[in-house]
Amino acid sequence: MSCSHMTSGEAACTSLATPHVPLEGILLVDKPIGLTSHDVVEALRRKLGIRRIGHTGTLDPMAQGLLVLLVGRATKHQQEFQGHEKTYETILRLGMQTDSGDATGTPIRTAAIPAFNRSHVAEVLATFRGRLFQVPPAYSAIKVRGHPAYWWARRHEPVQLSRRPVQISELSLIDCQAQTITFRVECSAGTYVRTLGEAIAERLGTVGHLTALVRLRVGRWSLANAKPLDWFLQSDLQRLAHELLPIPSLPTT
Repeated sequence: MSCSHMTSGEAACTSLATPHVPLEGILLVDKPIGLTSHDVVEALRRKLGIRRIGHTGTLDPMAQGLLVLLVGRATKHQQEFQGHEKTYETILRLGMQTDSGDATGTPIRTAAIPAFNRSHVAEVLATFRGRLFQVPPAYSAIKVRGHPAYWWARRHEPVQLSRRPVQISELSLIDCQAQTITFRVECSAGTYVRTLGEAIAERLGTVGHLTALVRLRVGRWSLANAKPLDWFLQSDLQRLAHELLPIPSLPTT
């Protein structure tokens, strides 16, 4: 049965979902590059024929990886999930800064890249472990006067955002090339990896922006247990119901 339209197909989905297939719980989705987190939520709302679906932490369109969705009554736990520590793997390109901090933005500054080796980069990364303060990027989802900051930035009306404390539990170097650095970061909720990347580039004596970002973990939930969005959109309701994690298994830390 297809639920790709919010019409009779949606009604059929809803009647199937209750009482035989209760659609409530947690879905672990591997978000593809190019979609917003809201796009994924809307796609699953159409597929399942219900409105009570929400994500537990935004992933930028250029990012991919784990997006935790709460369905039905599980949405009341949304605040609980938003406080979980997260793990990311990212590629930082040196020598150019963009207005968004990633490859989707407009270049605003270039700088020479000083000579460095793997040992030096690892030492620089180590200096970011622990508690630090970040000013969120202009292109972020933080609400200011009723609109996300990126709404103002796109209208060339940047707003003042306050710095906030974040915690970097681990920051490890994966690969080091002449112009790119690949690293993994375990961090508190609210950490902007784009901002962290810019700070790392600055400490290396240059500028930089992210060209890839993958979220590997949210709390106890892992990308290894997620399925691609296309899998959900192509599956029937019975298969989707089996994929839902039960509400009692929600983590409490």
